[in-house]
Amino acid sequence: MRVRVCFWSALALLAGCATVAPHPETAPFAPARHGDFDHDTLALTWQPGFCSTSEGCEADQPHAPLIGLHGLWASEPHALEGQGVPVQEWWRKGCALLENAPDAEPALEPPVAEKLSAVVPHTAQPLVPHEWNKHAACFGYAATPFFAKALALRDRFAQSAPGLWLVAHQGRVVSHEAMIAKFEASTFGSTGARPVERALQTQCRYDRKGRVVLTQIWFTLSPKHLDDFPAAASYVSSPEAQDNCPAQFLIPHW
Repeated sequence: MRVRVCFWSALALLAGCATVAPHPETAPFAPARHGDFDHDTLALTWQPGFCSTSEGCEADQPHAPLIGLHGLWASEPHALEGQGVPVQEWWRKGCALLENAPDAEPALEPPVAEKLSAVVPHTAQPLVPHEWNKHAACFGYAATPFFAKALALRDRFAQSAPGLWLVAHQGRVVSHEAMIAKFEASTFGSTGARPVERALQTQCRYDRKGRVVLTQIWFTLSPKHLDDFPAAASYVSSPEAQDNCPAQFLIPHW
């Protein structure tokens, strides 16, 4: 009996040690330091528009998917606000204002690195290390969970009604009002909640043909409710008006 008890105790101990690590997309996601900020900005790209501007994308740019990922950006920490640092300086310098750390390549698990290559625009200055060093490393995130979270948010929007609306309207000139209305009706209409001011903001630029084209879509999100995205509970109002698209613009195709 004593041997049997010891045997089952050993099995129980082994079972306790053999816990499965959470998937990077569902692992707890919170900054380890400098976490005194109010919101995150999820910046997605409309790839045909983003790549059609003067800066453009590299020749190896994938043409699918159409909705890409730019980054996931924390707002200015309160500690910097207390020092009188203008938000525009935070936008320009990011983590360099918090820590004097050298630029480094993020250590990514291969599946996440491969998916990033498929959905992040291929620019002359690679975006993934730029996004890591400017917007993430100083907060103490682990690289793979950070980018896995951003990728999961991109996927959810791409599969949502507003994301599908964008794809359905590629190659067409649309009104700014119609796009915002589609987003608000799909997101807040069924909940009975009032739309959140500046929850979505658009970015437009001139393409090489001189047309005003959609290049990016920015969402202002509660850090505590990222897992609710793109449902209504995930949004907070942006304190800054950054939408620069005119009354009408083109959603270009490749």
